[in-house]
Amino acid sequence: MSFINKGKGKEPSMTPAASMTPGASATPGPAAAISDALTAEERVYQETIQQLQKTYAKKIKPLEQAYCFEGFHSAPLTAQDIGSKPMVLLLGQYSTGKTTFVEYLLGESYPGAHVGIEPTTDRFVAIMNGPEPKVIPGHAAAVSGDLPFSGLTKFGTKFLSRFQ
Repeated sequence: MSFINKGKGKEPSMTPAASMTPGASATPGPAAAISDALTAEERVYQETIQQLQKTYAKKIKPLEQAYCFEGFHSAPLTAQDIGSKPMVLLLGQYSTGKTTFVEYLLGESYPGAHVGIEPTTDRFVAIMNGPEPKVIPGHAAAVSGDLPFSGLTKFGTKFLSRFQ
Protein backbone atom coordinates (compact mmCIF):
# COMPACT_ATOMS: atom_id res chain seq x y z
CA MET A 1 0.00 0.00 0.00
CA SER A 2 1.43 3.41 -0.83
CA PHE A 3 0.73 6.86 0.48
CA ILE A 4 1.57 9.47 -2.10
CA ASN A 5 1.78 13.19 -1.56
CA LYS A 6 1.03 14.52 -5.05
CA GLY A 7 2.49 17.87 -6.17
CA LYS A 8 0.57 20.15 -8.50
CA GLY A 9 2.75 22.67 -10.32
CA LYS A 10 3.04 26.41 -9.72
CA GLU A 11 0.50 28.63 -8.05
CA PRO A 12 -0.78 31.63 -10.07
CA SER A 13 1.19 34.80 -9.43
CA MET A 14 0.52 38.48 -10.07
CA THR A 15 2.93 40.53 -12.18
CA PRO A 16 4.60 43.25 -10.07
CA ALA A 17 3.70 46.81 -11.02
CA ALA A 18 7.40 47.69 -11.46
CA SER A 19 7.68 45.33 -14.40
CA MET A 20 4.68 46.82 -16.20
CA THR A 21 5.18 48.92 -19.28
CA PRO A 22 4.83 52.72 -18.95
CA GLY A 23 1.24 53.84 -19.25
CA ALA A 24 -0.11 50.40 -18.30
CA SER A 25 -2.77 50.27 -15.63
CA ALA A 26 -1.67 49.22 -12.12
CA THR A 27 -5.15 47.79 -11.53
CA PRO A 28 -4.93 44.08 -10.79
CA GLY A 29 -6.12 41.89 -13.64
CA PRO A 30 -8.31 38.77 -13.63
CA ALA A 31 -5.45 36.59 -12.31
CA ALA A 32 -5.22 38.75 -9.19
CA ALA A 33 -8.99 38.62 -8.69
CA ILE A 34 -8.91 34.82 -8.94
CA SER A 35 -5.99 34.69 -6.50
CA ASP A 36 -7.87 36.95 -4.04
CA ALA A 37 -11.03 34.83 -4.43
CA LEU A 38 -9.07 31.65 -3.68
CA THR A 39 -7.56 33.29 -0.63
CA ALA A 40 -11.00 34.32 0.60
CA GLU A 41 -12.40 30.84 -0.09
CA GLU A 42 -9.49 29.21 1.72
CA ARG A 43 -9.97 31.55 4.68
CA VAL A 44 -13.69 30.68 4.89
CA TYR A 45 -12.83 26.97 4.61
CA GLN A 46 -10.29 27.19 7.45
CA GLU A 47 -12.71 29.14 9.66
CA THR A 48 -15.44 26.58 9.02
CA ILE A 49 -13.15 23.66 9.86
CA GLN A 50 -12.03 25.37 13.07
CA GLN A 51 -15.65 25.97 14.10
CA LEU A 52 -16.52 22.32 13.38
CA GLN A 53 -13.55 21.17 15.49
CA LYS A 54 -14.63 23.40 18.40
CA THR A 55 -18.26 22.25 18.15
CA TYR A 56 -17.22 18.59 18.12
CA ALA A 57 -14.89 19.06 21.11
CA LYS A 58 -17.48 20.93 23.19
CA LYS A 59 -20.75 19.24 22.26
CA ILE A 60 -20.30 15.83 20.62
CA LYS A 61 -17.12 14.34 22.07
CA PRO A 62 -18.37 14.62 25.71
CA LEU A 63 -21.49 12.68 24.71
CA GLU A 64 -19.42 10.01 22.96
CA GLN A 65 -17.29 9.63 26.09
CA ALA A 66 -20.26 9.62 28.49
CA TYR A 67 -22.03 6.85 26.55
CA CYS A 68 -18.85 4.84 25.72
CA PHE A 69 -19.36 5.32 21.98
CA GLU A 70 -15.83 4.05 21.34
CA GLY A 71 -16.78 0.66 22.79
CA PHE A 72 -19.33 -0.16 20.09
CA HIS A 73 -18.47 2.04 17.11
CA SER A 74 -15.27 4.06 16.70
CA ALA A 75 -12.71 6.12 18.57
CA PRO A 76 -13.28 9.87 19.01
CA LEU A 77 -12.39 11.97 15.99
CA THR A 78 -9.18 13.96 15.92
CA ALA A 79 -8.72 17.48 14.56
CA GLN A 80 -7.05 15.90 11.50
CA ASP A 81 -10.09 13.68 10.92
CA ILE A 82 -12.42 16.67 10.91
CA GLY A 83 -10.11 18.86 8.80
CA SER A 84 -9.22 16.23 6.21
CA LYS A 85 -10.57 16.38 2.70
CA PRO A 86 -13.05 13.76 1.46
CA MET A 87 -11.60 10.44 0.27
CA VAL A 88 -12.70 8.08 -2.49
CA LEU A 89 -12.01 4.34 -2.47
CA LEU A 90 -11.45 2.68 -5.84
CA LEU A 91 -11.65 -1.14 -5.87
CA GLY A 92 -11.67 -3.75 -8.60
CA GLN A 93 -10.14 -6.89 -10.00
CA TYR A 94 -6.65 -6.71 -11.42
CA SER A 95 -6.14 -5.40 -14.97
CA THR A 96 -9.45 -3.55 -15.08
CA GLY A 97 -7.96 -0.05 -15.48
CA LYS A 98 -7.90 1.36 -11.94
CA THR A 99 -4.37 2.77 -12.22
CA THR A 100 -5.03 4.04 -15.75
CA PHE A 101 -8.21 5.76 -14.52
CA VAL A 102 -6.38 7.46 -11.65
CA GLU A 103 -3.56 8.58 -13.96
CA TYR A 104 -6.16 10.00 -16.35
CA LEU A 105 -7.76 11.99 -13.53
CA LEU A 106 -4.36 13.27 -12.36
CA GLY A 107 -3.16 14.04 -15.87
CA GLU A 108 0.13 12.24 -15.18
CA SER A 109 1.70 9.17 -13.65
CA TYR A 110 2.29 8.98 -9.90
CA PRO A 111 5.09 7.35 -7.87
CA GLY A 112 4.41 3.66 -7.30
CA ALA A 113 2.05 3.28 -10.26
CA HIS A 114 2.66 0.12 -12.28
CA VAL A 115 0.59 -0.97 -15.26
CA GLY A 116 0.85 -4.45 -16.74
CA ILE A 117 -1.02 -7.54 -17.86
CA GLU A 118 -0.38 -9.45 -14.64
CA PRO A 119 -1.38 -8.09 -11.19
CA THR A 120 1.10 -5.28 -10.52
CA THR A 121 -0.44 -3.13 -7.80
CA ASP A 122 -0.73 -5.23 -4.66
CA ARG A 123 -0.74 -2.30 -2.27
CA PHE A 124 -3.12 0.41 -1.15
CA VAL A 125 -2.36 3.89 -2.44
CA ALA A 126 -3.56 7.20 -1.01
CA ILE A 127 -2.96 10.10 -3.39
CA MET A 128 -3.02 13.61 -1.93
CA ASN A 129 -2.12 17.08 -3.13
CA GLY A 130 1.20 18.46 -1.95
CA PRO A 131 4.17 20.61 -2.97
CA GLU A 132 6.10 17.65 -4.46
CA PRO A 133 5.40 14.03 -5.39
CA LYS A 134 6.63 11.65 -2.70
CA VAL A 135 5.81 8.29 -1.14
CA ILE A 136 5.32 8.06 2.62
CA PRO A 137 5.48 4.58 4.23
CA GLY A 138 2.21 3.40 5.79
CA HIS A 139 3.56 3.25 9.33
CA ALA A 140 4.74 6.87 9.08
CA ALA A 141 1.45 8.00 7.51
CA ALA A 142 -0.55 6.30 10.29
CA VAL A 143 1.35 7.98 13.13
CA SER A 144 1.70 11.41 11.51
CA GLY A 145 -0.36 14.05 13.29
CA ASP A 146 -0.78 15.94 10.02
CA LEU A 147 -2.46 13.10 8.10
CA PRO A 148 -5.90 11.54 8.61
CA PHE A 149 -4.72 7.92 8.69
CA SER A 150 -4.29 7.28 12.44
CA GLY A 151 -7.34 5.00 12.41
CA LEU A 152 -5.46 2.51 10.23
CA THR A 153 -3.23 1.44 13.12
CA LYS A 154 -6.00 -0.85 14.41
CA PHE A 155 -5.47 -3.09 11.35
CA GLY A 156 -1.94 -3.94 12.47
CA THR A 157 1.57 -3.81 11.10
CA LYS A 158 0.94 -6.34 8.33
CA PHE A 159 -1.68 -4.05 6.83
CA LEU A 160 0.44 -0.93 7.32
CA SER A 161 3.35 -2.60 5.54
CA ARG A 162 1.11 -2.78 2.44
CA PHE A 163 0.29 0.93 2.82
CA GLN A 164 3.41 2.87 1.86
